[in-house]
Amino acid sequence: MRSNKGIVFGIIVFFMTVSSSAQKEILVIGRTTGELVVNKNKKIRSFGFSSTLSGQVSLPGSPIEMIVGDSLTIDFWNISQGNPVSLFAEGINFKQLDEENKIIKNKPVAHMEHGLYRILAKNTGTYLYYSPENYPFNLQAGMFGIINIREKEKLESKKTDEVVWCSHEIDTNWHTDDIMNENQNAINNPFKLLEYQPNYFLINGKLAKKTNGLQPLNLRKDTIILRIVNAGLYNHEIEFPVTMHPEIIFGNTSNSIKTSETTKVVLHSKETMEIQLFLVHSKENESIVYNYIDPKIGKVIYKVKIPVFY
Repeated sequence: MRSNKGIVFGIIVFFMTVSSSAQKEILVIGRTTGELVVNKNKKIRSFGFSSTLSGQVSLPGSPIEMIVGDSLTIDFWNISQGNPVSLFAEGINFKQLDEENKIIKNKPVAHMEHGLYRILAKNTGTYLYYSPENYPFNLQAGMFGIINIREKEKLESKKTDEVVWCSHEIDTNWHTDDIMNENQNAINNPFKLLEYQPNYFLINGKLAKKTNGLQPLNLRKDTIILRIVNAGLYNHEIEFPVTMHPEIIFGNTSNSIKTSETTKVVLHSKETMEIQLFLVHSKENESIVYNYIDPKIGKVIYKVKIPVFY
């Protein structure tokens, strides 16, 4: 599992994207044999994406790092126990290829088969990619990951730290073996599920309440970029102290409400956002509030305070 200090994507992770012009290829493996540790006394089964057969499924899975202008070929290997799976992202065109690298009509990749996708990094931003089959089950079960696209100039400047918070919820009644072992046909007709009633609320695959914060207090920076991703089915509302002067640099700016004390942003399911935060005037005891809201009734089901510094 990733550290819940916030999946800090520093410059060192760019071993996959050392050039802004060369075409690259990576392996993404779709799996239904993951295990998620939600606390020391509770483990649940999950779906997910990994980059190696021996690697454990993590949430979010298989991060994809690109620079504007990059062309990336994804070798997607589906070992998901009879569940046809494909890759999709809003804002990025996943073009499926045949063995001769010719574009074909997108279709789910069958169990133990490989599917090739090509994506082009046209614009900077943070994007959620996921399996759209059996929606919303595959998404909630853990088949999602993040694509980060940056400009080469910003990569080389190293002036700003970045943190990713990928929030989601889990209904453990959807994670029983009876449901997760159900085979799907090539048409991928969705199966019936119990009413969604999540009982665990997470950030980066860990309980949200265990998220330490944005930065160590003794290493605080003047500015930071927070990439937030809603991989859940609820709406996620984040409240920032007014002292942080949040500025949305990617995402839907209309999903922001300012008051005298806070700036609130709302992410609907599968939405992403990048926010520049200014920490110069942040106090040591300030917190960011995360609200998980049931969209059917508009009610906050779970709330957690995350300290700005740790």
